[in-house]
Amino acid sequence: MFEDTPIRPTVRVVIRKGPRVLVQVKRREGGPRYLTLPGGRQEPGETIADCARRECVEEIGVSPELGGVLHVADVFRLRDGHARQLSEVLFAGTVPESYAPRLGSRPDKRQVATEWVDPLEQGALFLPRYDLALTDPAAPVYLGALRCETP
Repeated sequence: MFEDTPIRPTVRVVIRKGPRVLVQVKRREGGPRYLTLPGGRQEPGETIADCARRECVEEIGVSPELGGVLHVADVFRLRDGHARQLSEVLFAGTVPESYAPRLGSRPDKRQVATEWVDPLEQGALFLPRYDLALTDPAAPVYLGALRCETP
């Protein structure tokens, strides 16, 4: 299934405000709502830090201050019978206290909103299930292989 598919390097940014995390709210037409962390595909010649900042500007309308790497995961995403393998790096990030959630200049095509959510309350909506690591202080840096079926 994954034999001829190139591995896609991607980054995500974990931006916290108290117990809440900033997420993209996504929905396919007629499908259920789901949550993702802001971020996306690294472009050729771009560092992963630059990618994280660019993706956040495009998706959530702000360039975050980046901290360290929190987690790394191999994500196996399945959608409509197609498979893609992603190598994802999750950075800690901060935004100005005055930041109000909004769509960025180039939101993802399925992105309908940006919100602060509590991963303990809405964890089942996270794709992949990064909420499990975000709510566990003892979570390892390497999260292993995560299966993600996008609705």
